[in-house]
Amino acid sequence: MMERDELLELLEQQDVPFECEFHEQVLNMAESGALKLSLDGARCKNLLLQDKQGGLYLVVTTAHKSLDLSAVAKTLNSKRLSFASADRLFDLLGVRPGSLSPLALVNDGAHHVRLVIDNDLEHERVFLFHPLDSTATIALSRRDLEVFLQRIGHAPSWHALGERRPA
Repeated sequence: MMERDELLELLEQQDVPFECEFHEQVLNMAESGALKLSLDGARCKNLLLQDKQGGLYLVVTTAHKSLDLSAVAKTLNSKRLSFASADRLFDLLGVRPGSLSPLALVNDGAHHVRLVIDNDLEHERVFLFHPLDSTATIALSRRDLEVFLQRIGHAPSWHALGERRPA
């Protein structure tokens, strides 16, 4: 499995421009949101979801959106979605909770995981993601992210993902 420094080296070798900032480890969106970064871009929530039929989805949405998993399941033609375990996350993508991002798909050579990006992010020009490790954040333009994802065989599908309604 590739690790952070190898990923950053791969991005450089492929001439994928990015900016990187190192920081203290963050384990969730609340900690990530509290980080003071010099990088500009959309902070994203990244979730590894699974269904009973064996489908795996890396879902990327806005930092503050709470997804309605039933609605997302319908959008993805799945019966029911649940969160993949930390062990499954590590076994499939080589990352720990808090470090997941589309960049982790570099470790999915078997193409088990389908990348789904929320349409709410479609107007963002720059994304902030952890490069396989939540002690760093990189800024990638949407175009450069898509080029990299194409090169590793993980082109995203964009969908309108339902939000959970407050009780």
